[in-house]
Amino acid sequence: MYGQSYRMEIGGLGGGSFYMGDANQTRLFEEVHPAYGVLMRYHLNRRFSIKGNLLSAGISGKTGDKLEQYPGAEALDFSRRLLDGGIQLEFNFYEFGAADYYPGASKISPYVLCGIGLTGYKTDKNALTANIPLGLGIKLKLPARFNLGLECSYRMSFSDKLDYTSQASLFKLDDPWIAQSAWNKNKDGYFILALYISYDLFYIGSKCYK
Repeated sequence: MYGQSYRMEIGGLGGGSFYMGDANQTRLFEEVHPAYGVLMRYHLNRRFSIKGNLLSAGISGKTGDKLEQYPGAEALDFSRRLLDGGIQLEFNFYEFGAADYYPGASKISPYVLCGIGLTGYKTDKNALTANIPLGLGIKLKLPARFNLGLECSYRMSFSDKLDYTSQASLFKLDDPWIAQSAWNKNKDGYFILALYISYDLFYIGSKCYK
């Protein structure tokens, strides 16, 4: 029996994204927008992979139904597209591969990821901030070198201006409580839930199993 190996995979993803920040601190899946993009994986082995992504995600939020939470609040709303690019390290809970080719391999595996990325967005001007992606997913090995997966990740940004709006007079979402906080507090983020399909590339040989 011969085990076939591929070094990389490339594919596309599509799903939804939603904002978490000063205008939405607890409600999951509030104001979901389309998210779509491309991904590429480089396999270190059947447990670990390095993944790169480039995607577009939408976010929006409003304070009209939460005015009691903020001092001097105004009914504000915002909506914008984000450009997200990053690199993540993935860890498969099982040795991922075609079970017909690899003894002990699993054609389905949950995985976790973490990494570093950049988020580009536009307010009154173009802006860029770093983000930390954290997430989990599940992947399935399909016939003919295809892979199918479902992934949910949270991008914790280093900015409090993803929810910027020019409507405000005194009340601002980037400092709603008018208080100083640590660098990692009161920052905006967003979730991405996406389905992806990818194709294996760069055959690196076969190994004989008896």
